[in-house]
Amino acid sequence: MTEASEWQASVTARVAEAVRRFRDERGMSAQDVADACAKLGYPIPRSIIANLENGRRASVDLAEVLILAKALDVPPVALVVPAGQTGAVEILPGQTYSTDDALQWLTGETMLDDEPEEDTVEERFDEIRRHRQSVHNLLKSVSRADEYRRGAAMTRDPATRDINLELVARFDEFVSEQSRSLQDFRATMRSKGIQPPTLPPTLTHLDYVEIEDSWVHYSEAPRPLEPDRPRTRSERPNARPGRPATRPSWPRSAVGGRTAADTSTLTHSNAAPAETVDHTVPAARC
Repeated sequence: MTEASEWQASVTARVAEAVRRFRDERGMSAQDVADACAKLGYPIPRSIIANLENGRRASVDLAEVLILAKALDVPPVALVVPAGQTGAVEILPGQTYSTDDALQWLTGETMLDDEPEEDTVEERFDEIRRHRQSVHNLLKSVSRADEYRRGAAMTRDPATRDINLELVARFDEFVSEQSRSLQDFRATMRSKGIQPPTLPPTLTHLDYVEIEDSWVHYSEAPRPLEPDRPRTRSERPNARPGRPATRPSWPRSAVGGRTAADTSTLTHSNAAPAETVDHTVPAARC
């Protein structure tokens, strides 16, 4: 057996061992895994899984790794790098690396204090990670604002209501600042030739810009958007009429002269283009 074939066999064995280990941890039979693969749209028969685990298969392809990982509810890299099981792994023929270095290479990570070089794969990965964190922080602020808004709407104690309304105003301000920051970050990514990830449905309005008194998606706006990109909704807080009614919005504590106490009809100042959404307060939602 050549060095190349030996290495291929070792990779297959690592995947097989990981499949067996994760399957046992989840109390799944080989048939359970096969059924899960079939539901995902790429059937892997129980006999193939058994042959893989028993060492009767010499190779495993990428599609199988992806489907098996999803069926076992683990990241695909967990089937290739036995993190926590060993300290080092032969990730390439004749080249052994620590599991930390192997994971870093396979996931395109950079150290926290390292700045990736411009126009590299590492930079694109780093920008995507930063974008994910920005989206997470924004959604967390929106959730907190909604939580305090519900508290203000449902409490009968004036002092508690005032405290909740102050917190609503504070977190709404966080939402506005983080929305502007995310819009600018996405524009910067595009200027570098990096396509930002698709936004969650509740944030898609952030990709709309104002062009000649109308709101259009950035993809339909004249190019280039940078450095003289059109103003976004968050940069023009005064809403204009005639926004499409299909974009999401969330409640805003103070819009168009309203205050946080007006909880019956509130719109978010960053929701571009501007419909007013009725948020009449029922028992569990405002």
